[in-house]
Amino acid sequence: MKKRQMRTAFPIVLVLAATVAFPARLPAQDKTEQGWTDLFNGKDFAGWKFHLGKDGADNKGTFVIKDGILICNGNPAGYMVTEKSFSNYTLTFDFAFKRPEDLKDDAEFRGNSGCLIHVGEKNALGVWPRSIEVQGAHRQMGLILPIPRDVKCTRTLDEETMAKVRKPVGEFNTMEIKVEGGDMVISLNGSVVSTVGGCELTAGPIGFQSEGAETHWKNIRIREH
Repeated sequence: MKKRQMRTAFPIVLVLAATVAFPARLPAQDKTEQGWTDLFNGKDFAGWKFHLGKDGADNKGTFVIKDGILICNGNPAGYMVTEKSFSNYTLTFDFAFKRPEDLKDDAEFRGNSGCLIHVGEKNALGVWPRSIEVQGAHRQMGLILPIPRDVKCTRTLDEETMAKVRKPVGEFNTMEIKVEGGDMVISLNGSVVSTVGGCELTAGPIGFQSEGAETHWKNIRIREH
């Protein structure tokens, strides 16, 4: 198994994946009985705010809700972010890019988006806030990207497992992010693919990116520890 250890940062890339026929939002599977809460309720944007473009514009159709699924058209670049901050929790969600009709080889797909953890200062790197990004791009699912580059942490990425468990472009993947302050464990479709250790960022809101590609999310849930 090939693992890679990394320190501090990396240039930014971002991400996520979807289906031609996007299924309706799945039942909660009794997660509320286990301390889980819907972070996105599938009906409206209660509990969320937006920062689109460098001027931080509000949402005007970039993010929409259809049949319980959160859909982002990717323009302009920016993100939606929780009003509440979190520190110790497990976050889980399903995500997918809309598959281009002319895409023949998944390796050629360049759709980009990601999940932002411990969101802080706005416009720390272009439109992106100071944070830790968990990549969603098909070729780099689970890769950890500190934003900006000088955010200090130790990171690992298991590329072999990531390539083995990720779904084809157009299908939903399930991401689980376990956070204990500055430490994180990221699982993709049930398998650990990356970790974060000793990050200087230990708390903050959670965000989802708009970055040029149509991206779909559902079943966004959180359980605080």
